[in-house]
Amino acid sequence: MSKKCQHCNEPNPEGLFNCPSCGNKANESKWTTNTFIREGGYATAIRKDLIDFGTKDMNEHIKETKKKNDVARDKKINSLIKWK
Repeated sequence: MSKKCQHCNEPNPEGLFNCPSCGNKANESKWTTNTFIREGGYATAIRKDLIDFGTKDMNEHIKETKKKNDVARDKKINSLIKWK
């Protein structure tokens, strides 16, 4: 860290981010946004081989989803009610 402001060359012994005299950024950036941008070749978070990218009719999808939700709702209701 430099001890002087990059704009006005006033001393900055405390190492403040903004220069106390001119108010600008006291030091040059050590990192750029390009430093952290990586190109391909890294593992992806989603495995493409485990996902079925098929197409499905919207009405069929709604019926299947409704059926799954009905089963889940009945299971939850039955677990909350104490049957004698």
